[in-house]
Amino acid sequence: MGRYSESDVIVAPATAPQSKSALALLRVSGTGCVAMVSQRFRPKKEGPLRPWAPRYGDWFDENGMIDDVVVTAYTGRRSYTGQEMVEISCHGNPVLIEAIQTSLTSLGARQARPGEFTMRAVLNGKMDLLAAEAVNGLIEANTRYQADLIRRQSHGPLVGFIKEQVEAMLQMQAHIEATIDYGEEDIDALQREQLAARLGVMAKAFSDLEQTANFSLALKRGFKVLLTGEPNVGKSTLFNTLVRHERAIVTELPGTTRDLISEQIEIGGLPIILMDSAGVRESDDRIEQLGIQKIYELLHDVDLVLFLNDAQARRDPYPQLQALPTGKWFEVITKQDLSEAAPVVVADDGMMPRVRVSALTGKGLERLEQQIVIRLSSAMAGQSVYLINQRQQEIISTVSTLLKSAHDDFEMGFGEEVLSSYLNAARQQLGELTGETDVEDILDRMFSNFCLGK
Repeated sequence: MGRYSESDVIVAPATAPQSKSALALLRVSGTGCVAMVSQRFRPKKEGPLRPWAPRYGDWFDENGMIDDVVVTAYTGRRSYTGQEMVEISCHGNPVLIEAIQTSLTSLGARQARPGEFTMRAVLNGKMDLLAAEAVNGLIEANTRYQADLIRRQSHGPLVGFIKEQVEAMLQMQAHIEATIDYGEEDIDALQREQLAARLGVMAKAFSDLEQTANFSLALKRGFKVLLTGEPNVGKSTLFNTLVRHERAIVTELPGTTRDLISEQIEIGGLPIILMDSAGVRESDDRIEQLGIQKIYELLHDVDLVLFLNDAQARRDPYPQLQALPTGKWFEVITKQDLSEAAPVVVADDGMMPRVRVSALTGKGLERLEQQIVIRLSSAMAGQSVYLINQRQQEIISTVSTLLKSAHDDFEMGFGEEVLSSYLNAARQQLGELTGETDVEDILDRMFSNFCLGK
């Protein structure tokens, strides 16, 4: 909290200040901000600013009128920041926005730092850190899918999961502390086997949760999808079809694509970095060999690989591709319009799903896009709790490591005191995740079930 002071009146545009628009919004927050705003605002109808009652009028500084505005005041209990707050709606001209802001800073307000309004909301108990991160995530979301994911998470599944796990930790600690201080005369300790089993389940739950961050981080940067296969199987044609313009050169000559070509697109709400690559084949051409070697290296860095195979001349996948986990790639049968093979369906030969497509007629493309979305989002199947950023992943990773170490050490014969210290450290981390750490809360819980006089 070092650089954030709640005593200052702060002001900043809530809308993009550098571009022109029909309207713009400025926020002001801090004790005394309503009185400060009243020095610059002259409502058309006399009377003081009242909470939740928009007022239309003119905005002035020392040089005269700046703009006609709508001003809305909020009380601390019901404002976004949990403080006295004002929102000013003006015309969306950067010159006017700057002038209104300057007129307030000249009265003692200061420019708000990035995220400071939301930070004040956290400090004043209007939201926890997870909800604050969701606010920023919604603003930064690149697709509707990503926004929906963040919005659903901001409504509490992660908070509920953490509270449930913290409760389980506190119950374990309460029994352990009672055993240490009073022995088995007053409170029976949990059996070591039961404790070890509960720790194992808890560690697995946090390990699974940690993995969901990989999907969220890929959702933010874009999922990398690579088209690969032999020369002239239709990689560049399919690439151009999916990106919906002629990005890659297409000829009947094999080996036209020598270097990697990429384009950002959206499929099923997922941001995709689609990559067209050189054809994989035996070659004496040094440049072509370098391109093929680059493909082999890329196989491990991308999120999904589409192996394209000509319907009229199918080939087995090359060894480097077959070495990948089966969930990371699937086969796409191209040039379906030239083949008399089975209709366009997602088939399964018991080993690997296939999708038959024709980039020329568009047949099968919808099913292909569906399969891409299914593969990329498989990590989230059945998941109601997930992480949305790297900070959350790092903390949950630490908790997972602590719980696994607690489980392993406890099974090796270490005492309950060691286990309790691990659980304390894990709870401390979870408190940092939500901003609600309280190491002493175990004391009330431990003694709450004691009889009177004990």
